[in-house]
Order: sequence, then structure tokens, then C-alpha cells
Amino acid sequence: MMNKARTIFSALCFCLLAAVALPVAAQTPGYTKLNVKGRVQIEVPSDWTISDAEQRRRVKEFAEKVTGVAIDHVASLSVQSYPAPSRVFVRVSFIPMEPPLTQADVRQEVQANKQQVLKDLADVWREESPTMWAGMAKYGMKEVGRPSFAVEPIGGQTALIIRYGRTSSANSAETMRVAQYHVPLGAEKALVTQLGSSRLTGYV
Repeated sequence: MMNKARTIFSALCFCLLAAVALPVAAQTPGYTKLNVKGRVQIEVPSDWTISDAEQRRRVKEFAEKVTGVAIDHVASLSVQSYPAPSRVFVRVSFIPMEPPLTQADVRQEVQANKQQVLKDLADVWREESPTMWAGMAKYGMKEVGRPSFAVEPIGGQTALIIRYGRTSSANSAETMRVAQYHVPLGAEKALVTQLGSSRLTGYV
């Protein structure tokens, strides 16, 4: 599974900071369902702000600068709370996978030895995350606690999940909670990154 774990986490996208928010025309209660390329459906609060393509490009460039990790894609969707500065966001990306890894492959590995799958994911994270943390340290951000790793269903698909904490760039005493949902879909994976605690459901 180690090689498959590396496939899943190659081209890691460390989505760290929310983009600058745009004004929201109306603050309406409830939640809105957003369909991303017909492959992922995300439910977010109706008063959140959807980032435009230029904002998403800037987020990509800033994430590369902060982490020192090259990112070969721009998020397909980025939605954040409002007003600025945003304390919560969710971002959806699609990342090519080589070799391809299907949901059937993942389920087979998990059924055969779930603990080994989690161990392999943790091992890859420990090898690759120091580059991210070194870059973030230059901006005063540090890891808080220990990361956790899980395999959970999301919208009928199997997601490999990393959860970790880091200090806020605005307040070193504040802990931001980050969750990354990696969902292999064959020749690509869906990466759903959530910062902060919000009611969020994703369907792949």
C-alpha cells in the first residue's frame, strides 16, 4: 500500500489560508448545494462567499510561497465564511493520479488491512509534511498537537482523511483545525480541504 499511499499524496495541496472575501449581496439562512464539475457536491452555508478564478489562482501562488511545495493545479472551488478575515473555508480540487487508483482498489486495500493503510498514510505524511511546516514557520505558523488519519465514507465513496491543527497566522494563540479528504477516482482524485469547524457535507 505504501506506493499507493504515495500516489494518493503526490501533488499534496496544503490549503492554508482563506482568500480575501468579496462582499456578499445578501445574508440568507440555510445551506446551498454547490456542484463541482459534476463530480463533487458540497453543502455550505448560504451566506458564504465563492472565490472567483483570480482569487483561487492567488491562493495557489501564496500556498506555494508559504509551504515551499509546488502545486500543479488551481482549486476548482473555494468557498469561505464572511465577513473578512475569513476564519473558515472549504476548497475542492481535482488532481491527476499516476498510476490511477480506483475506489475498488482503495476498498480492497482497506478491507484487507485497514491498519496498514492508515500506517502507510501516516508514514508518507511524516516524510513529506516537514517541508510544509518549515515553510509555514517563516510566517509564524506552527503545528499544534498530532495529526490523525482515518478512512471514512463520504457520499458513498471511500475517503482517506488527514486532520491536523496549526496556529493561526493572525493569532499565534489560536488553533486552526484542518481536514483533508482525499478521494481516489481513478485517473484523478478529489481533494476537499476544510479549515475550521463548520457544518459541511461533501458528496462525490
